[in-house]
Amino acid sequence: MSQRRLSASLTTTFVLAALMLVLGLMPFWSVPALEFNRTLITEGQWWRLLTGHWVHYGVYHLAMNAFAFVLCGYILLRHLPLSHYSLLTLTCLLGVGAGLYWLSPELHYYAGLSGALHGLLVAGVLLSFKDAPWIAAAVLVVLSAKLIQEQGASFDPEHPLLPVPVAVDAHLYGAVIGFVWGVSVHIFRQLKLRAH
Repeated sequence: MSQRRLSASLTTTFVLAALMLVLGLMPFWSVPALEFNRTLITEGQWWRLLTGHWVHYGVYHLAMNAFAFVLCGYILLRHLPLSHYSLLTLTCLLGVGAGLYWLSPELHYYAGLSGALHGLLVAGVLLSFKDAPWIAAAVLVVLSAKLIQEQGASFDPEHPLLPVPVAVDAHLYGAVIGFVWGVSVHIFRQLKLRAH
């Protein structure tokens, strides 16, 4: 009987989730050292555009994002080659960080993976659209409704279990990046099929 092995992408998901948990054990060091901090980024600490996603504001914030990250990696992204998974993840992380820096000047601090998670979710759903079109379409409709609601003037970003308001722009930027990624891969695959 052959043993089932974890894919390289899923293994990477578990390693990154473990990294989040380790950083969550020492928030008094990790958050100030790694969070998105507009002033420090402007002074040259550009790595915070990437590292800010791996630290969180509290146990609830960390647990919610770590669980969602593992779930997304297991359900949607485990079959991706490691190079594609890594590039997608990096694109979501840097894209959300850059979006917050250049397009949301009112935001001074940010931590958490939720923005990039929206990108991974949208890309993963689009990449699996052919396998389960009705489920994928339903997820995209629900997620679109959520994003529209978050961008509405009446939306309250305060959350009772978070010490800071929800950075809804991060969710929007991540979803747009994931959408562009998923559509681009689909177009590339179609062009490749026609070329053969």
